[in-house]
Amino acid sequence: MVSCCVPGYNMLLVGIAGPRVPCEQLSVVHMNNLKYVVKYRLSQPGDYQLIVKWGDQHIRGSPFNIRAQ
Repeated sequence: MVSCCVPGYNMLLVGIAGPRVPCEQLSVVHMNNLKYVVKYRLSQPGDYQLIVKWGDQHIRGSPFNIRAQ
């Protein structure tokens, strides 16, 4: 779950950078009160980065390191 409780109107940007191929599937669903559920599916093993920004600013902890087995 991603919470974008930062003041002001902006755009949520979510992406995954991988070692060889792009993310197979990525979805972002707005739940309520600027909270979103992010789901993804990676088809290749390796190290990935999940990048989440509110406008041009990374949210706390972004980019997140992901290791797919």
